Amino acid sequence: MITVNKPALSAVWSTDSQGVCVTSQENPAGLMPALKGVTLSTWLRLAQADDDTNIALQLTAALERVTPFHIEIPIHCLDGTTRRVILSGLPDSQPGASEKQYSGFILDITGPRKALEDALRTAAEYRLLIENSTDLIAHCDKDGRYVSISPSYSEMIGWSADEVVGQLVVNFLHPDDQAPATEALQHVFNGGTLPDVVEVRKLHRDGHYITLGTKACGVRNPSTGKNIGAVLVSRDITRDKKKMQELEKLATRDTLTGLPNRAWINNQISEMLAQHDNLAYTTVLFIDLNGFKAVNDSMGHATGDALLQQVSERLQGCMRPGDSVARLGGDEFVVAARCSNRQAASAIAQRLIDSLKEPFVFNDKEVRIGAAIGISLARPGTASVKSLFEHADIAMYQAKARRDGSYQFF
Repeated sequence: MITVNKPALSAVWSTDSQGVCVTSQENPAGLMPALKGVTLSTWLRLAQADDDTNIALQLTAALERVTPFHIEIPIHCLDGTTRRVILSGLPDSQPGASEKQYSGFILDITGPRKALEDALRTAAEYRLLIENSTDLIAHCDKDGRYVSISPSYSEMIGWSADEVVGQLVVNFLHPDDQAPATEALQHVFNGGTLPDVVEVRKLHRDGHYITLGTKACGVRNPSTGKNIGAVLVSRDITRDKKKMQELEKLATRDTLTGLPNRAWINNQISEMLAQHDNLAYTTVLFIDLNGFKAVNDSMGHATGDALLQQVSERLQGCMRPGDSVARLGGDEFVVAARCSNRQAASAIAQRLIDSLKEPFVFNDKEVRIGAAIGISLARPGTASVKSLFEHADIAMYQAKARRDGSYQFF
């Protein structure tokens, strides 16, 4: 029997180039079998609470294809309970990353699963569960109108049962979610199943939206077998979404400056090169700061970090609509832009150089630096991201050799 103990279990993890988990932030700690130090497949063999071989096959297939996975698993916990969790992972898309490098999370869905199973047993148990569950439970008829909602539902969304009952379920959703939600409900009404949680944004009475993960299951008349509606079991996943967004931000943003990182700018340039209907040159400007090492060595890393942050702000101020600037690491930055000709690229480069001429001030002390910029251009479909970077890098070293704080085309 599956039991629910609070607080719910969650974990954020990542693996190294050998597929071994090197980080695992668990809450609460010590509740699930240890993930750190073993591969995902090994952990699954130790933790899985049933003998369903399809689960291991799903994980193996995803890892072999280097694709994201989202797998529901019953696991044994160290407190003696069995929980159902979602194991989700994303492959590391950064250049040079091993195919075995993943990051993801484990989320306890025991509560919603138990609520759904109990709700379908009998009408009496269903009513009892609705009135006492902390999950959001609703019942709609075959037309998609609310028949009843749990007290927790009203507490979460602010609408009373009297305001909700009789209204279409989709009327309370974000406009962009209404069409897919209608399609999902119709699928359930027609006898289909939804193996995955449906993510929707529900309108709160005060006007803001709450992100819910909803599991829908059709209800049939036992005498006729005809559909009479559906049970909807939801949980607020707003925080989980925020965590995933933070993970995505970590994967695509430089933590010091907040600028996009190498992985993001590589993808951006790749998309620009793929747009054959745009005849402008895809332009890469490789920026290397002059004098940064001396500042870092003489004034300390804290000042060096602050300098990089201020440099980032100035470079962003030089961007036209559609241009992008990213930090590659150290004192290296790159700009991706569309330019009609070399003159347009030169204008961007000169703005970047001029923006760094004004002194930076730290503790009443002026700091002056400059930059060497290498520029490479290509029409869509005529070069790769790698070649554009290599050409811009070569040009940058040519500009740097002149020691005059200027730019150079490849």
